[in-house]
Amino acid sequence: MANSAHTDGYHTGTPYPAFFHRELTPAWLVATATALGHRTAGLDNVHFQQRSFAELAEAEEDALPALDFIVLHGVLSWISPDNRRAVMRIIERWLKPGGIACLAYMSQPGSAPMMAMQRVLRRSAEIAGATPGLASGLDLLRGLRDGGAGQFVVVPELGQQLDQVMRQPPSYLAHEFLGEHWEPLHVADVIAAAADVGCTYVGSATPLENIDAVSLPGGAQAVIGTIADTALRETAKDIARNQTLRRDIHQRDAKPLTPAEHRAALLVQRFIALPGAPAGGALRFNTRIGPVDGAAEVFSPLLQALSTRRPAAFSQLLTLPAYAGRGGLLNQACQILLWAGHLHPCLPGPDAAPAQALNRALWRAAAEGRDYGWVAAPAIGSALPASRAAMLAAHALDSDPALRGAALLAAVRVLDAEITDANALAAFESDTWPAWQRLGAVPQAA
Repeated sequence: MANSAHTDGYHTGTPYPAFFHRELTPAWLVATATALGHRTAGLDNVHFQQRSFAELAEAEEDALPALDFIVLHGVLSWISPDNRRAVMRIIERWLKPGGIACLAYMSQPGSAPMMAMQRVLRRSAEIAGATPGLASGLDLLRGLRDGGAGQFVVVPELGQQLDQVMRQPPSYLAHEFLGEHWEPLHVADVIAAAADVGCTYVGSATPLENIDAVSLPGGAQAVIGTIADTALRETAKDIARNQTLRRDIHQRDAKPLTPAEHRAALLVQRFIALPGAPAGGALRFNTRIGPVDGAAEVFSPLLQALSTRRPAAFSQLLTLPAYAGRGGLLNQACQILLWAGHLHPCLPGPDAAPAQALNRALWRAAAEGRDYGWVAAPAIGSALPASRAAMLAAHALDSDPALRGAALLAAVRVLDAEITDANALAAFESDTWPAWQRLGAVPQAA
């Protein structure tokens, strides 16, 4: 385990696995903040630097330009208090007025029961080394659970969390649990720290959590609705949901839109259905508080309007009879379907070439054995999940666009002999590849 002063207690002995988090993209954050009635900043350039938080917090004034977005996932709960203060200093120095800071972290009270689990895994790794220690630590925890250990009896969800942990690869678990400073945070403390650097909490980057009717137990909604103080209200919500992870949106010098400005901002938003979206009917959403049913009369008109797989503006959707004079209902329906992965905001005329070049590099690396499971989709400013078979099929088609059917499967099997599902490759050809073309992940067919 690496615990040098340079890493400040964070585990660095194992490469971090590749993940994509849609909530960190500017397109997602703009859409979510706009739905909440806040004006947001744009983004048209990206540069890369590598520095420690402490170095950047005290860097020269021209080390960074004024920033539209500062986003962190898997950071705040894993770094020392000194580094958390450095992060806030960075936000204070470089986030623009109107800029967005998205802070994702393990939260109280839902993650609190895992603190003892984390200590077991970390101590096991100290004794035996990272990978063997994780295995022995997980065996110990499983034995305690199966043997009726009190914490698992009192907190039944902890057993489910252990099951989820055991399904993850060791490289992920090492970064998740072996650091010295792992700590679920209280939302009130994060809101206070952000307020100290001029930022206001405006909502969650998980859109469902901004709609109390579908994210809070019915009996708790009225009680929580009477709380005026933001920190107290969000703490109560975390208790009501037994929240394990938060994705907070904070805005520098926040200036909420007027009702007229809010309506105008909503009207120009454009949405598109994502691959696999239902065409209509009643829906069931699996939420933090359990299954929530979505009425067909609320969601079907929206899904049917987008089933052409072409973008539609909010203003167009508002002309549907189901939403006439009910812009608030349409806004909530869009946010719920956004959260559920059925639709996504669109970008106007993006340059697809950089994303397509990135995708070629990703599936080339997948062909060489790297574990990449996403492709960039410039039309939505985000990414789409991709199976290993899909990545290898894309790599094969990039070399020979004429491959189809059995020939495509044969080309994929040259790269990975364990891929044998012809039906999955057929679905890739008929559904996935055209969707990737439509969303700019690959060039359109000639």
